[in-house]
Amino acid sequence: MGKADPVSWICGKIKSWDDVRGGRTVKKPKLGGAVVLFLIMGVIIPLVFVWAFSKGMILGDEYSEEGKLVKATVISVTRVGSTGDVMVKYKDDDGQWVEAKCIANKKVMAGNTLEGYVMPDDPYNVYCPPDNGLKILFFALFGGVAVGGWAVLISALRDKSKYDKLMKNGTPVRAQLTSWHRGQAGIEAQFRIFRRNGEEQIISITARQGRPQVGEYYDIVFAEMPDGKVLAELTDERLR
Repeated sequence: MGKADPVSWICGKIKSWDDVRGGRTVKKPKLGGAVVLFLIMGVIIPLVFVWAFSKGMILGDEYSEEGKLVKATVISVTRVGSTGDVMVKYKDDDGQWVEAKCIANKKVMAGNTLEGYVMPDDPYNVYCPPDNGLKILFFALFGGVAVGGWAVLISALRDKSKYDKLMKNGTPVRAQLTSWHRGQAGIEAQFRIFRRNGEEQIISITARQGRPQVGEYYDIVFAEMPDGKVLAELTDERLR
C-alpha cells in the first residue's frame, strides 16, 4: 500500500470541483455593482463637487472684484428644510438702510454681523465669501467620497483577481477548523491545511455567517502562488 498524500489523507482532498458540497464552489465576484458605485462615488459626485466649487469660486471672484464691501446685520433667518433664507440690512453710500437677501455660506442667527459684497447694479443681494473652514470641509468631503469610490473598485478587482487565481490553480479540500473569533469583517476562522510539500500551515479565512465548530472539517479551496503565498476561500455553506 503506497504512502498517502498528506493533503488527501488529513484534509480530505476532493477529486473534482463537482465534489465540493454537491457542486458549490467559490462565489464569483460581481463587478457590476462595484463599477456602478465607483461611477457614482468616484466620478459623478466628484464632478458635481468640482462644478459646485468652481461655480462658487467664479461667483465669489465676481463679487469681490466688481462688488462693494459692506457690513450687514442679519435681521431674519427663515428655515426651509435643511436650507434657509437670510435677510440682512446694511447702509448704502447715502446712509440709507437697505434690506437684502444674503448668501451667508455659514450658519447665522438674527443679530449677527456679516461682511459681504454688493454688486452696483444689484443692491438687494449680499454675498458673503465662505471662510477657510468651510473650504477645508468641502475638500474633505470631496476627497472622502472620491477615495471611497476608488476603494470600492480596487477591492472588487482584488476579489476578482483572487477568484480567477483560485479557479485556475485552486485545490478543493476539507480543512479542519482550529480556532475562530469575531472580527470587524465577520468571523475570522483559522484552518489547518497541508501544502504540496506536506508542510502543515494554519491559514485564516473570513466567513460572514454560520456557527463555527472547532475540530470540524469544512470545505475550502486554496491555491499556492509562485511567490509562496496561499490564497483560500470557503466553499462550505455552513460558513458562507
